[in-house]
Amino acid sequence: MEENKALVRRYYKEVLTGRDRELLAQLLDPSFVSHVPGGPVVGIDVYAAAVEATHAAFADLVVTVEDQVAERDRVTTRWSASGTHTGSFAGVAATGRPVTVTGMHFHRIGQGRLVEHWEELDQLGAMRQMGALG
Repeated sequence: MEENKALVRRYYKEVLTGRDRELLAQLLDPSFVSHVPGGPVVGIDVYAAAVEATHAAFADLVVTVEDQVAERDRVTTRWSASGTHTGSFAGVAATGRPVTVTGMHFHRIGQGRLVEHWEELDQLGAMRQMGALG
């Protein structure tokens, strides 16, 4: 279980914060799928594009692991992310505002790779901080 937690921490540190696109491809199993509230289940290509779009929108993005629990092949992580809104995101043009979001990810691990991903995050708070809501 500690190996699984370390794998997920590496994903946050080196892929999300460090922007290592090649490592993302190595960490994702070919059968990888991502579940996001209100959206369709997506595979590697769409997920990688979403990560890239997030990086384009928040040039100085830093994701911090706040808490983590693992059992069998599952890892749950409570995280926070902060960055400056420097590019278009979710239909909101760049504002230059600082944004901090909290959320949780639930990962399923298989053979040392991320196989499945579920995400819950404070989208409303992010939109407010970007000035998209009153």
